[in-house]
Amino acid sequence: MCTDTAPHLPLIKLHMADHQIYLRANHLLKQHGITIQQALIIQYLAWHAGHSINQKNIELYLGISNPSVTSLMKTMVAKNLVRRLPDRSDARSYLLCLTARGQQLQESIYRAFEQLSFEVNAGLTEEEQAQLNFLLDKITRNLTAASH
Repeated sequence: MCTDTAPHLPLIKLHMADHQIYLRANHLLKQHGITIQQALIIQYLAWHAGHSINQKNIELYLGISNPSVTSLMKTMVAKNLVRRLPDRSDARSYLLCLTARGQQLQESIYRAFEQLSFEVNAGLTEEEQAQLNFLLDKITRNLTAASH
C-alpha cells in the first residue's frame, strides 16, 4: 500500500530535491558554458591548488567512475579549463590544475552557487537551515558508514 507515511517517501523527496538542485545549478551555470560537475571540479581544484591532484581524487570527490571523470577531463581540457600534467611520481597518471580561464570562472561559479543556496533556503528560518545542514551531514555519515 502506498501512503504519504511510507518509510521510503523521504528518500523519494530527497531524490526529487537533489534532482531540482542539479537542474537549477546547470541552468545557472549554462551561461558560462559549464555543467555542475565541471563547476564542482573547478572548485575542488581551486581549493586544492598547490597540491598534487589526479583523476582518482576527482573520482572520490564526486563519487563517479573513472570513465566518467576521463570524459569530463577531456571536455574540460578542450574548453581550456583544466591542464593535465604528467605525474613525475607515477608515469600512468596525470596531475590536474586549473588554467587561467578555469580560475577566472571561480567567481561566476561562486555567484551561481550563492544564488542556488538563496533559492534552496528561501522561506527557511535560520534554525531550519541549521537543522537541514545537520540532517544532511548525518545522512551522509550514515550512508558513508554503511558503504564501508
